[in-house]
Amino acid sequence: MRHGQDLEDQALFFFGSLMDPDVLEIVIGRSINPTQLMSGTLKDYRCEREIKESYPVLVPHPAGEANILIAHDLTQADIDRILFYETGEYDLIPFTVHDGTSQLQALGFTTGEGINTSGDTWSLNIWQKADKANFLPMAERFMQGYGKMTISEALIYWDELVEEFENAPTKEAKAVIPRVLNIDPSRHI
Repeated sequence: MRHGQDLEDQALFFFGSLMDPDVLEIVIGRSINPTQLMSGTLKDYRCEREIKESYPVLVPHPAGEANILIAHDLTQADIDRILFYETGEYDLIPFTVHDGTSQLQALGFTTGEGINTSGDTWSLNIWQKADKANFLPMAERFMQGYGKMTISEALIYWDELVEEFENAPTKEAKAVIPRVLNIDPSRHI
C-alpha cells in the first residue's frame, strides 16, 4: 500500500516519533482527540534505532514486542500529511496489532529500501529526553513543505534540515534559523 490511496477507514499505528503527542499534532496540523488513540503492541517485532538518525525502524524479531500507538478515525488530510512526513522511506502495510484486550488490523509503516539499523533498541522515553527538543523545530519546518513539494524533494529537504540543525550553535538558534522554501507552489504531491 502506498501514497494516494483512500485510507480514511483504516486504523493506523505508529512506533516512533509519531507516538509523541506534540509530534503527531505538528504532523497532522491540528490537535487530536485523545479518544482516537490507544496504546498497543506488535508481537514478533522490535524497534531499533536507525544507524545515522534518532528515529526507529521496525524490525522482525522472534519473541519481540514493539510498543505502538494505534490511531482511529483519522481524516484523509491527516493521513496525507502523515504520508508526507514519512517521505516514502517506509511502506504502509497491514499488521495484526494488540490493543490490550483484543487483536485488530491496522496499517503501519515498515522499512523501505536503504534504511539500516544500529541494532540498538529504540525507546520513546529515551528519545523524548535526548532528542525531542531538537526535533520539534525540525518537524515544524519540514511540515511547512507539505503540499509544496514532491516526496523526492521532501527527502532532500529533510537531509538539508538535519544538516542545518546539527550545525546550529545552540538549541535556541536551531529554533529560529530562518529558511525560505524555494519550491514552486504549482507543484503538488
